[in-house]
Amino acid sequence: MGRALKLLAVDDDAPSAELIVRVAERCGYEGFATSDPRGFINLVAALQPDVITVDITMPHIDAIELFGMLAQQHFDGEIVIISGRDEQTLLIAQRAAEALGLRQPSVQQKPVDFAFLRKTLNANRLARAN
Repeated sequence: MGRALKLLAVDDDAPSAELIVRVAERCGYEGFATSDPRGFINLVAALQPDVITVDITMPHIDAIELFGMLAQQHFDGEIVIISGRDEQTLLIAQRAAEALGLRQPSVQQKPVDFAFLRKTLNANRLARAN
């Protein structure tokens, strides 16, 4: 059997990131959380996650800058954008990630729809198994 898939949850609200990790672990992922986006790219390099969930409203760094770092690292995993911002802002972030060459990210407004998150994670797990 192959290695467990990994998820990295990035959210300046640590309890939100931990909640996402718990959902991911129930879906068979090895989950990691960070509330400090400044060390984010080092975690990506060390963990090599298959899925990254990103809150687009964080201090010290914006989502577009974060997506740029992922593109420079040639990240080819799944991105799930999660934010309390309005739908238009989420779509702008999604288009920005796509423009940088990242895989089309899923978008979800807070509060997190855990059924949708489980569905996204399970679909990703099945796609990688085939």
